[in-house]
Amino acid sequence: MRTGLHAAFTDVDITPDQDRQTAAGKKNNRSYPIYDPLKARILLLQDGDDTAAVVAVDGFELGIGFDEKVAAALAARGIAPFPTLFCPSHIGSTPISNYGAYIMIFAQDLIIENYEDEISNRIAEGIQHAFEKLAPVRMASRAGHAPDVCYNRRFIKPDGLVHMVFNRQESPPDPGWIEQGIDDEVSVLRFDSLAGEAIGAFINFGCHALCSTDKYGGISADYPRYVADVFGEVAGLPIVFAQGGLGDVVPIERDGWAARRIGRSVGAQALYVFEQIKPESTPAMATHQLDVEIPARVWPEEPEEMRFNFKAMHNRYHRFLYEWYEQNPTIRYPIKVITLGDTALVHMPGELFHETALAIKEASPFRHTVVISRPTREVAYVPTPEAFEQGGMEPNLAAIAPSSEPLIRQAAIDVLAGLREPVAV
Repeated sequence: MRTGLHAAFTDVDITPDQDRQTAAGKKNNRSYPIYDPLKARILLLQDGDDTAAVVAVDGFELGIGFDEKVAAALAARGIAPFPTLFCPSHIGSTPISNYGAYIMIFAQDLIIENYEDEISNRIAEGIQHAFEKLAPVRMASRAGHAPDVCYNRRFIKPDGLVHMVFNRQESPPDPGWIEQGIDDEVSVLRFDSLAGEAIGAFINFGCHALCSTDKYGGISADYPRYVADVFGEVAGLPIVFAQGGLGDVVPIERDGWAARRIGRSVGAQALYVFEQIKPESTPAMATHQLDVEIPARVWPEEPEEMRFNFKAMHNRYHRFLYEWYEQNPTIRYPIKVITLGDTALVHMPGELFHETALAIKEASPFRHTVVISRPTREVAYVPTPEAFEQGGMEPNLAAIAPSSEPLIRQAAIDVLAGLREPVAV
């Protein structure tokens, strides 16, 4: 048993192989171009009997049952299950494993049925390697801001309904529309060896990875790749990047070099914060999970053929939700928390709106609270009740009922309140 906080960083390549076996056993070369290698970046933590991992994945989402696939792959390696926070970066130009994804499929070649089976084994291998690298650490955290890189795509018209602005560059909003807010906070956790040498960082920022829409149909790691590059190329350090309240927030520009500009901007702000942090203590770690039952959205039955209709994105997703929740109209919503002294990581399924993330952080008794969104098809967007009234794309692609977000928000606030007495700032 290791006493005191230990940490290790590893990464594994999860770029899909373009040579694939067909049903007849023959190899078939896929047609998609690969612009960037895809990575799963792993932060493994251990303190006494407690073990936890944060796994950032260059991917759109991780399907139902993915956690169990990784757990099984770890068990095959003799590693007992432990809390793992999977953090897909919600990149639209990455493979999707099977039916149920809630985006437009621009190229069916991006649907790779066994992709999640493949990467679950690669991730388990990376976690196993991280166990071999665990070393005692000091840790401290701090937050900064990355202004002028993202905006809220939901603009409210005078009639109270939403107008979606999908590309700020080409579609300037009407002066009469009310722009909604954002959370541009960049949270950084710095990990040092006991000798004071930096070994890596965890970074959290909430903004859709939509800079590479010109690369849809191919494989791209979008702006999170460049956040990692800033640390790798400038500081020579690994990072793990996780999305915050991204549900209604998108990058200020797209296509061309937008991914590089946005990623370097966020990465540079994170590196600035990182260099201001001085880890002087080894915090105690603990893990917690609260399962909340929330009502699912009730959708009418779409025709069976919608399962295979890649052009009718909303109808196809609604068909999936009908099938998934027809017999059980509730969602088991797991809120996972890792506490590291006066810092708390709160991991929540779905695409949280910035308003939800801000409310949880403001109400938290911890000095520094990091809210992590995990995009997933059985939840999708997590709109506020007001957003359901205003309309727009996100409520139409939400698996939760309009009454669910307040339940989720309050549950997260309550679990944090139960874990710690208020801390003086």
